[in-house]
Amino acid sequence: MQAQYDEIEVLGKTFESLYDMESRVENIRRRISLLKQKIGYTDKPIYEPEVKKAPERSTQEHADEMAKLRAKMAPKAKTTIETETEVADRELRDAIDKAMAKMK
Repeated sequence: MQAQYDEIEVLGKTFESLYDMESRVENIRRRISLLKQKIGYTDKPIYEPEVKKAPERSTQEHADEMAKLRAKMAPKAKTTIETETEVADRELRDAIDKAMAKMK
C-alpha cells in the first residue's frame, strides 16, 4: 500500500516536468489506475439495462406485417382524392349559397 502511495506522489511531482502530451496522459492514467487499486474500485457498471428480445415470428408473419405497413404508406388513389375534392367543393358551394340566400 505504501509503495502505491509513494508512486502516486512521485508521479504527481514529475507531472510538471513532462512536456509532451503522451507522457502527461500516461502519467495521469497511471495515477488513476493506482488510486483505483488503492480504494478497491472495480469497473463493473452500476446499472445493467434489461435487454428485451423481440418476439419470435415466422417469415410469413413478418411479411404480412410489412405488407400492412406498405399498404398504409401507399398514396391514396387519384379517384379517391378527386372524390374528396369534389365533396369539399360541393359543401363549399352549398355554404356560399346558404349565406347568399340569407343576405337577400
